[in-house]
Amino acid sequence: MVCALGAAASSAAADDGRITFTGTISDVTCTVTGGGATVTAQSAGNFTVGLPRVSATALAANGERAGDTPFWMRLSGTNCTNGKVASVYFEPAQSTNIDQATGNLRNATGTGRATRVQVGLLNGAKSVMNLFTSTPTSTATIANNAAQFDYWAQYVATGGAATAGTVSTDVVYSIIYN
Repeated sequence: MVCALGAAASSAAADDGRITFTGTISDVTCTVTGGGATVTAQSAGNFTVGLPRVSATALAANGERAGDTPFWMRLSGTNCTNGKVASVYFEPAQSTNIDQATGNLRNATGTGRATRVQVGLLNGAKSVMNLFTSTPTSTATIANNAAQFDYWAQYVATGGAATAGTVSTDVVYSIIYN
């Protein structure tokens, strides 16, 4: 009986398959800078996009958008290899501010913060991007050791009319080279 139980246990632990992981480490090392009329505080790929002051009445109902602000991310440098395709990914696993339901960036909480408002990002064609997905938001082929990705940021009312106050949020991004 003990032998029969041992045989049954070993058959339950039999291999069902194998998962193989493969990848490539790129030698492309572009420098990332941000720009636009309202971009400040650049350092090592970090920058701040300042959104305009808008009235709460511009965000009086769920889904209303206001404060369209263009900005760009530029890749450049002598090691930014011509012909390579670069893609921008916003990282939902590393960006705790991404709202899974809306794909927008949640506003920080606390005293003086606006409520029922998020920051939405749009691509260069002004199509709304869902930052919670793991697909690239933009791709570009590097030429003349540079590539540029154009975006828009805007306020988005969520859950009703936005209240007055400050807005502050952030997102982590990665550049992938192919």
